[in-house]
Amino acid sequence: MPTLSERRWLRLGALCGLYVAQGIPFGFVTIALVAWLADRGVGTGEIGAVIAMTSLPWTFKFLWGPMIDRYGFPAMGRRRPWILAAQTCMALTLGVMAVAPDLSNNVQLVTWLVCLINIFASVQDVAVDALAVDLLQPQERGRANGLMYGCSYGGAAIGGAVVGGVMAEAGLRAGVVFQVGLILAIMLIPLALRERPGERILPWSAGCAGERAEAERVHSLAELMKRLAKAFRSRAAWVCAILALASKCAVAVSSTVIVTLTIQKLAWEQEAFTQFQGAVSVWFGLVGSVAGGFLADRMGARRLAMIATTALGGLWIAFGAASGSCSAPFFVKAMVCLEGFVYGVFAVSLFAIFMGVSWRVVAASQFTAYMALMNLSNTGGAWCAGKLSGWMSESWIYVFIGLAQVAVLGILMFVRNGPLETMGQNEH
Repeated sequence: MPTLSERRWLRLGALCGLYVAQGIPFGFVTIALVAWLADRGVGTGEIGAVIAMTSLPWTFKFLWGPMIDRYGFPAMGRRRPWILAAQTCMALTLGVMAVAPDLSNNVQLVTWLVCLINIFASVQDVAVDALAVDLLQPQERGRANGLMYGCSYGGAAIGGAVVGGVMAEAGLRAGVVFQVGLILAIMLIPLALRERPGERILPWSAGCAGERAEAERVHSLAELMKRLAKAFRSRAAWVCAILALASKCAVAVSSTVIVTLTIQKLAWEQEAFTQFQGAVSVWFGLVGSVAGGFLADRMGARRLAMIATTALGGLWIAFGAASGSCSAPFFVKAMVCLEGFVYGVFAVSLFAIFMGVSWRVVAASQFTAYMALMNLSNTGGAWCAGKLSGWMSESWIYVFIGLAQVAVLGILMFVRNGPLETMGQNEH
């Protein structure tokens, strides 16, 4: 049977399917489950706690990277056992939710089950990203990241709309059981496909001991920290860390300012805002991410990132400088949609860059570190939005963040492929 390392479209299809599996629980919780709770009179505070437990485990997913790099069962592949374990635990946790009595009166149990589901989903996310770093060829990283990023949107739509529809027709238990079936069906992908030739399908199956995976495995946490420090000693790795830290500041400012601009100053209805942001602009981001993936493979991730950051900065500068644009609904909607598309292109190009400098031996830890820095960048930008709004008008804020986004070009100028592939070859 062909393996993921041998067939390009096989590994792309597997990675995309696994990203769908990660998106399903997110859409289920943030759309279908909270709507079900609200319909049964659960308060805003309790629903807020459920949503918070959806995102909290992802904030700490950098902790899973060292575990995935350090521990494993090489005979079945470096990443595949973790993916299978995470999906199994997701299905079991959802199974508990399906049989638990009267969940509408036990929101605390719902909250903790949601937390567990997302812990396992975030573990799978780290393992799948590490698998992508291990197996993707340089010329396909952009396309793969675009398709994977887009499939996470698709999974969220399935979890929210499809599972939510089943719940509306047949109740919560039917919806959860249906979702378990979806996850188990997707789990057939890693269950049936090996990473490399000779590896075992199951622990008791025939096959080699996974010599290559064993050779690349880190045998102690001290060794892991040593290799991770070595990976970050290269200039390419440090430049990418700075790039990740700067990448989302400006877009976080825009995302924060647009809420108060539209709802408080332009008097949009809350429902109108959520429908526009959750439906229309999300699809622009989806199209941008998929298109960006294919463009990154054709023109190079670094060049595409330079074009995208310039376009994004130029869009904000033009929006802020145009007289009356911040008070015209058409211009506001057009800016938000174009922002979603261009940022989707920019984000995917960054993912391809970060994969390119990540060392396979510590891929789960290093790539996840870049993702954590991007999350920190988002947090810092949201905090800065409040400060900026006290100092200048919305128009000047957009001019300011546009200039800041264009300044990211200065970091991208120093991005080069690091010697990480040869580092791994020389060491083993």
